[in-house]
Amino acid sequence: MGNCGLLCYCALLSDTKLTGLAMKSIQVDGDVYAYLESHGMSAGHSASDVLRQALFHEIDLDDDVFANLMSLVSGPDDTINAILRRALGIQASPSNPPPVTSPARIDFHIPAGTGARPWNTRDTAVKGIVGQTLRIYNDNSVAHEPHTNGQPFPHPASAIAPGVFADFVLSSPYDLDTPAPGIYDHAQGTAARFWISVIAA
Repeated sequence: MGNCGLLCYCALLSDTKLTGLAMKSIQVDGDVYAYLESHGMSAGHSASDVLRQALFHEIDLDDDVFANLMSLVSGPDDTINAILRRALGIQASPSNPPPVTSPARIDFHIPAGTGARPWNTRDTAVKGIVGQTLRIYNDNSVAHEPHTNGQPFPHPASAIAPGVFADFVLSSPYDLDTPAPGIYDHAQGTAARFWISVIAA
């Protein structure tokens, strides 16, 4: 049990008589205890009751309504909240935005005919996050090899042959506007720059 300072309060998180669940006692600080009391914690209204109302939002549905909602499931990852939002036309509020996820892998293609020219431009730079895997496909007819100083991924041991791809784990942040030559093609020279920015996870 953690130390909550000079003054600790005990809050009972379940009522064995009413729920049949095991009762647990935890220490909370004075502010939390005052919040629970101000929201009705008393002999007949446990801390669990107050927290349940504050943290969980539950509704009771008739069997026919529930069956109708289940018929609207669009896939194995669909959730009841997503179904209700679609059915009711509810948009995510600023205080409750939908989770944003990033792909584990970023794909980049060295275009055919690149030769000794830049692989991309600043405006079309690859944007990654530390921890993602950058997969570089060589769609050109000559080998290419990214030259790095260890950021945002270690310098590779070999070039990427034509028609082949190589994976690089983004291990550190990298500034898009790193002074020239930045990351460039080890095999083709500094004019063949590769524009990329990587931010911390």
